[in-house]
Amino acid sequence: MNEFKKRNFLGAILVTILALFVNNVVANSSPKSEPTRCVYPGPLGGTTLYNNSFVALKSDPATPIEQCDFGSSCRQDARLDNGKAQCIRSTTNEESPYYNYACGAYTEHVLFQTNLEVDCRCRVTGTGHKYLNPSDKNTDPEEGIVNCANPNKQMKTRWPVKYGKGPKFDAWRKQKGATRWTGGIFRPETREFFSVVRWTNPNYQKTATIVAWNIDTKDRRVVSGLYPDKRRGMKEYGSGYLSDGIQKKHDKQPLTGASIMKWGSDGMIYLLAGGSGESTSKRPEIIKINPDTGVRSLVWKAKNKKFSPTADEKYGQCYRPNGKYPKQSSVEIMALAFAMGPKDEFYLSMHDVRAGDAILRISADAKTCTPISVWGNAKGHNPGGKQKKAPAYTKIGKGKFIQFPVKGMLYHDDPENGPMILGVSKGDMYSFALEDGFRALETFENGTYSGIGYTRMVYMERDGRGFVMATGNDAGAHAIVELGVGTREPIKSDVKDMDDPILKSRYGVRRSVNMNGSLGNGNSINMGGMMIDPKNPDIVYGVLTHGALVQLELSTFNSMVWSY
Repeated sequence: MNEFKKRNFLGAILVTILALFVNNVVANSSPKSEPTRCVYPGPLGGTTLYNNSFVALKSDPATPIEQCDFGSSCRQDARLDNGKAQCIRSTTNEESPYYNYACGAYTEHVLFQTNLEVDCRCRVTGTGHKYLNPSDKNTDPEEGIVNCANPNKQMKTRWPVKYGKGPKFDAWRKQKGATRWTGGIFRPETREFFSVVRWTNPNYQKTATIVAWNIDTKDRRVVSGLYPDKRRGMKEYGSGYLSDGIQKKHDKQPLTGASIMKWGSDGMIYLLAGGSGESTSKRPEIIKINPDTGVRSLVWKAKNKKFSPTADEKYGQCYRPNGKYPKQSSVEIMALAFAMGPKDEFYLSMHDVRAGDAILRISADAKTCTPISVWGNAKGHNPGGKQKKAPAYTKIGKGKFIQFPVKGMLYHDDPENGPMILGVSKGDMYSFALEDGFRALETFENGTYSGIGYTRMVYMERDGRGFVMATGNDAGAHAIVELGVGTREPIKSDVKDMDDPILKSRYGVRRSVNMNGSLGNGNSINMGGMMIDPKNPDIVYGVLTHGALVQLELSTFNSMVWSY
């Protein structure tokens, strides 16, 4: 390089460095780097979302440098972006029709934003009798949102925004009769959550219907059973096997006494049903249902001298002790207690005053019934006089004596202890070793959190920790239990006095759904059970008592009706 070119090259570098220096000085001395503040002009002032507010320099509070759009407000808090004044909403979901109708009354809402479509932490009540329509510019923007309303208002209100297509699942609740949602199973390949509603009206007693929600599209469909269409009357979905009615004089009907569903390795739904679906039954049955067509077929049926006296000719039985008629009837089986193993074998819970308490195994071909673990103070059959006696079942397995019947149930292959059945008895969870029937207490009621469910039990792992999600009971208790440790946590609130919880909200102080959200406004998940979204572990879905699907965000405890 000659001397002339060399001088020009060095000069260009010096000019570039000087320009960068000047630009930096100008930038650092620009008004945007000066301290800012929030300004709320006009007589109303305040931090609501629908009053005028803007960001301004402290040195020039009259001149906006950022005007806050409709639905946002200016906030300044030391915990929010190092104290920077800014326009912000409490929700981050820009695709939501309710994006501009979030929460504005409390700074905590914008500090801990939600990604749900509706922020129900502040929308459980409205200023009047209407519910906000986001497409109506004349609507008071601070009215309530129907996704946050209580069940009665949701069922009586015309929804301005549709949340899913398909039949409404409050149809059974609107009849003159009782409804009960129980359990649930999830199919990852179609992203559908299945549940079963057991219902009664003047024409049907304890019949049931299986339904499904697509948790991505919010769409609903009836899979198998009867649906009370308000215009066309009772519609039947699926076909095939019909169960006995509650009384012998009753007609056959779909899915009498349905309680718990499980997936088989063939992709079919297997359902425990029979009787009332509550407590014990002498006539349980296992039904297979095609999740796409709703076709039903009988897999196994207990023998009952009144309803199914010839069931033993085809199905394996565990008979009730009877001196005179040793093969007259099956033992009494608990409803709401059902599990399946890896070879499609079935596990049931026995609770019989003559035979005792036990975990029973029905083979996959339904031809044998085998006690796995037996305990209890059973009486056997002692009719007196010269009649034959029949002893109670022989005890199998050592370990804990369990006083109350076992519900729920889940097959789990523990890496340290081998295959076992997990079940809930009252407020405790026990394990039953399949090798020798040994009974161990996995978690017990204590002062920290005593609630636990059983209609939906699923094993999951998070951060290398294995736990059972045990949800669904009459009291609306839903828990996770860390196996091998025994600690349990509620799903709908933060744990008190626990150093290392699996689930924890972002608030930094204890919070729960009862303080905000749709689940704090009269909507409850009782027997319907809950599931964590496999693609987003911060989201939980549950079936409300009136048949809507609720979405719960664990990090904020914000909850809203997701499909209705």
